[in-house]
Amino acid sequence: MRKMFRILICGASLTAVIAAAHAQDSSPPAAASAQADGAATSDIIVTAQRRAQSLNSVPMSISAIGGDELLSRGVSSTADLAKLVPGLTFTQSQVSTPVYTIRGVGFYDSTLSASPAVSVYVDEVPLPFAILTEGAALDLARVEVLKGPQGTLYGQNATGGAINYISAKPGKTFEAGADASYGRFNAFELSGFASGPLTDTLGVRVSLKTEQGGTWQRNYTRSDTLGKADRLTGRVMLVWQPSSTFKVTGNFNAWYDKSDIQAPQLLAHTPYKPSGAYAQVLAVPPAPETARAANWSANWPMRRDDSFYQGSVRADLDLSPDVTLTSISSLLRFKTDSYQDLDATQFAVLDSYTPGKINSFFQELRLTGKTGPARWIVGANYSHDKVNESQVLNTDFNSINQIIPGLPILLKSGSTTRQTIKTYAGYANLEYDLTSKLTAQGGIRYTKNVRDFSGCSYDADGTTYLSFNVLTTLFTGAPPTTPIGPGSCLTLNAAFQPANVTGRLSQDNISWRGGLTYTFDNRAIVYANVSRGWKAGGYPTLPASSYTGFLPATQESLIAYEAGFKLPLAERTVQLNAAAFYYDYRNKQVRGRVLDPIFGLLEKLINVPKSEVYGAEWSLNWTPPGGFSANLAGTWVKGRIKEFSGYNGTGAFADYAGSKMPFTPEWQVNGDVQYKWPLNDRWSALVGASANYNSATNSTFGDPAILRINARTLVDLRAGVETEDGKLRVQLWGRNVFNEYYWNTTFQADTAWRMAGRPATYGVTVGWRY
Repeated sequence: MRKMFRILICGASLTAVIAAAHAQDSSPPAAASAQADGAATSDIIVTAQRRAQSLNSVPMSISAIGGDELLSRGVSSTADLAKLVPGLTFTQSQVSTPVYTIRGVGFYDSTLSASPAVSVYVDEVPLPFAILTEGAALDLARVEVLKGPQGTLYGQNATGGAINYISAKPGKTFEAGADASYGRFNAFELSGFASGPLTDTLGVRVSLKTEQGGTWQRNYTRSDTLGKADRLTGRVMLVWQPSSTFKVTGNFNAWYDKSDIQAPQLLAHTPYKPSGAYAQVLAVPPAPETARAANWSANWPMRRDDSFYQGSVRADLDLSPDVTLTSISSLLRFKTDSYQDLDATQFAVLDSYTPGKINSFFQELRLTGKTGPARWIVGANYSHDKVNESQVLNTDFNSINQIIPGLPILLKSGSTTRQTIKTYAGYANLEYDLTSKLTAQGGIRYTKNVRDFSGCSYDADGTTYLSFNVLTTLFTGAPPTTPIGPGSCLTLNAAFQPANVTGRLSQDNISWRGGLTYTFDNRAIVYANVSRGWKAGGYPTLPASSYTGFLPATQESLIAYEAGFKLPLAERTVQLNAAAFYYDYRNKQVRGRVLDPIFGLLEKLINVPKSEVYGAEWSLNWTPPGGFSANLAGTWVKGRIKEFSGYNGTGAFADYAGSKMPFTPEWQVNGDVQYKWPLNDRWSALVGASANYNSATNSTFGDPAILRINARTLVDLRAGVETEDGKLRVQLWGRNVFNEYYWNTTFQADTAWRMAGRPATYGVTVGWRY
């Protein structure tokens, strides 16, 4: 709470400085509600370039979905966006950290401090780590998904793209609303908001949402269930506008999640050391091929206890009719305490407990202006993040828990890391009208990133240290200089002595973007862009017997070439957008495998020297008069490794040049149709259907069959009635109505397993607006 008050003081101080400046009257444009990319009948306003623009005049690939459509399509989290946005995929890591990938560019790592390749923002305030994004989708005006590197305006490690949530703001009149849903597995969801003016200059909006119930997994080896949701999210937003030239927005939000952790499905037994495998473990049968079947340790809680608090303050001051000064300040705190079963059996082969916490501060200052035919932005930002994380592994039945006969080495071991990340950046962006129809764009950002690391693996149960005393003696010919005791650090340094590992990764880079846009008389555009983005390197949290396991991955870079068009047709009842792209990808960061001198193959952050991604995407939106609408969008992506030799996820060492990029389906296609018609002068009805197709992919290099992620087609249906003024609506819905069996990720250690997607669900939603 003290830190929350400090951010208020910091934001208030910056606000006071800005307010003291001399300003002239100018009202910023209001953003209209948005819907899917390419909507033709309304002028959708987005802020992808940090100014209000029509979606179809922005020269880049963007998907924008409005708050009402998100609600009707059942999108309640960032993970759900993959159903609506071609090119975007969601993967759940082995310890439940979400991974977002756009056009084959993502970063699969379960470490809390892992900087994602797809950055996520709420009202331009960054959520620097993927684990923080759970509550971002509360009470939205719209969400914008920007594809390709966003290194200039959105510089938070965005080699893959950026997702910007725009929350609903208080207006000049009182508004209120609520939505309640009840569905299969006794899943209940309730959300609501109240918004309006407190004074002539001060408005407030309060939003809440809770998710409860929904136990859907069944253990196929005993009578047990899993999958209960217990989440609460809230936000208070204050907007103070004492004049037409000055506005302050305060956003205070929090959430907690005490839900069950999803359990994996056993595919096969793949012990690291077959001679050490336990007979009772090998006797566990693979999971049935149905979404609900799973297995987990009976005495492992399989739950999480996460909490998140954030306060942000934004101040906008018009220094003149054409120049605006903006300050954004944010402070957040996150804590997690979660248990995962990483072997998909009822035995403790690889059970994980991962407590951790994050503290993050962010500050940005920028000037936005217009000078003649030029529109420009100049800014700088600073962030300071602290991440403490531990991982305790319970491995009583692991095949390598006794390397030295008679001495346990892996019954319960832990790893702990502390990381401090400081980032400094300055940037500029320019759009210049060369003629009335031809516009040039250019941007540049310099970023300095310094990451300090401290970590070690340690004896978590007072038994493992005995083996490491023996190992040190074997390696050096003498007992360790400092004898290892219960609970001691076990990671061995270069001299084979136990020691805490420390390091500093200091890197800088320059991101840039350039492009040309030609606008025709009918408002169609063609554009061509080239840009370069960077993603900072990082250290992992994992069990490392040697200091080499904690060596960092260095920063990755990507040069993107893209050309496309946005074309209105048939008197603007049809919008056709398309683009082609090529990415030159260097030093891609992946969580790979290395040969550990004690434990054998272990996970480690590594760099893939050269890769490439190329493809095309399109969207077609048809909104003829009469209540019918349809859209079809797709992405074709070819991602392949050009240079890399090492171990893949199954432990196979090879030269993987030519291998497909992990977690990159070649085809993604989304479609939606809806028809709405009047029933009488008060009520109307609607029916709708949507489908999402992903072709097959893999979680590692070389496309091994055991780790393949299958192709899938998910179909959702909806039907309902609502009043003509939209104040009352009832909708019946079904999701994955054909009960398609699919999974989002696979993993192999002492066992191989996959994480299944949800089975068919159905329910009813009632909405009310005042």
